[in-house]
Amino acid sequence: MRARRTPADMGLIRLRGLADNKRRTAVWYVRRLVPGRRTGAGAPEPEAGAAPASRAHVRRAGLPRGALAFDARDYNPIRWRRGAGIEVAALGPREWLPPGVDADRVVPARRVLRLRRMHHLEDVSAFHAGVIARARTLIRLAAAGAVVHLADRDERLRALLGGELYRLMTADVAGLDAGARELLGIAMRRTALRDHANPAPPPPPGDRGGAGELSYGAGASDAPARPLVSILLATRRPALLPQALAAVARQTYPRLELVLALHGGSATGLERRLADCPHPVRVVRAPADAPLGVVLNAATAASSGTLLTKMDDDDLYGGDHVWDLVLAHEYSQASLVGKGMEFVYLATSDRTLRLDSGHGEDYRTWPLAGGALLVSRRALDRVGGWRPAPAGVDAMLVHDVVDARGGVYRTHGAGFMLVRHGPDHTWDVSDRHFLARAGSSLPGWRPEVAGLSGPDLRRPAIG
Repeated sequence: MRARRTPADMGLIRLRGLADNKRRTAVWYVRRLVPGRRTGAGAPEPEAGAAPASRAHVRRAGLPRGALAFDARDYNPIRWRRGAGIEVAALGPREWLPPGVDADRVVPARRVLRLRRMHHLEDVSAFHAGVIARARTLIRLAAAGAVVHLADRDERLRALLGGELYRLMTADVAGLDAGARELLGIAMRRTALRDHANPAPPPPPGDRGGAGELSYGAGASDAPARPLVSILLATRRPALLPQALAAVARQTYPRLELVLALHGGSATGLERRLADCPHPVRVVRAPADAPLGVVLNAATAASSGTLLTKMDDDDLYGGDHVWDLVLAHEYSQASLVGKGMEFVYLATSDRTLRLDSGHGEDYRTWPLAGGALLVSRRALDRVGGWRPAPAGVDAMLVHDVVDARGGVYRTHGAGFMLVRHGPDHTWDVSDRHFLARAGSSLPGWRPEVAGLSGPDLRRPAIG
């Protein structure tokens, strides 16, 4: 049985974890900024054919395999910050921009860190040696967190970028406020990483999943498989099950399974509801008096994914939520990744908040949202699973991973909203706790501020 830790012990754990994560950040800076290091920003591009093709649209454009693919560990949004200036950059001489398009300064493409602090960058084909070089540069800048706008149109470029990334880069960005600009940039880097980055190497021997798994994506039969992700969903509130299952069904990540842990009681019409789920489902039943950690361990034992993510029955999730966590896991190489606790809806007060976390993406252990964590099975096994506690198991897992010297990474908070719907929460704090930390507070139900939308996304009910 695990010994109970004192507050002093927990402080030591956090200090050790922060030191380890600072080391990881230092490694990232070396890879980015020191000349001669492995394909960092501004380094020579890899030769065509050096890596597997990323997506079918690259093959349809007649390019060699690997002409646009890149390693997500080299081009990614690590150390990205939420705040951005109002200046607009151009990748080449400003007089080459078309009439009506202007920029404040010229910033070369190798200055990635500076470019992603700009409101956006304007680009035209004249800034590049050719359409392939242009596509390669813009994909990497988007993956690193810069907001790109195409000041001209080129159907050849659309074929290389893919329709979704091209659509995002041709969207009107000039008048966007900080929040809308941030959401556009998040969608842009998600698409660039998802469609063009090579997936992470396969897990080491002994991890479940990974080996021998099917490829993903229409027409991408030669692409390496993404890992299988198991969603662990524990619920003791049958009334919230429909919205929880809708959140799972909404996910666009292609390789998912749901492990539904019914924590006491039964759910009416469960078989019919589960039949509509587009992903494989396994059901685990646990007695009502079992601690939450015990229930999650039972769900973990019934799962088969290489990666495990916990979803709560009362929080709200966008369709790309799991994609965000998997991509962050790949480029950060951290054992545990999570979304920042940024967006909150208070049902009793009927207010939508954005908490003032003050940070963006980084190797930081706090604040992470307990309902938006993803951990590798290997890391979870190493720490002995979830602690058999009735509450706070999310924070305990973060501390345990840090204590085991595993990396913890926090990605952006978009696509997830914490919902406080009444008194029935394992985390027992009042609305005043969130209101005191709010950087902004809007009346009513405003899911769009977190990038959440869709006809099946309904206002949460007060429990």
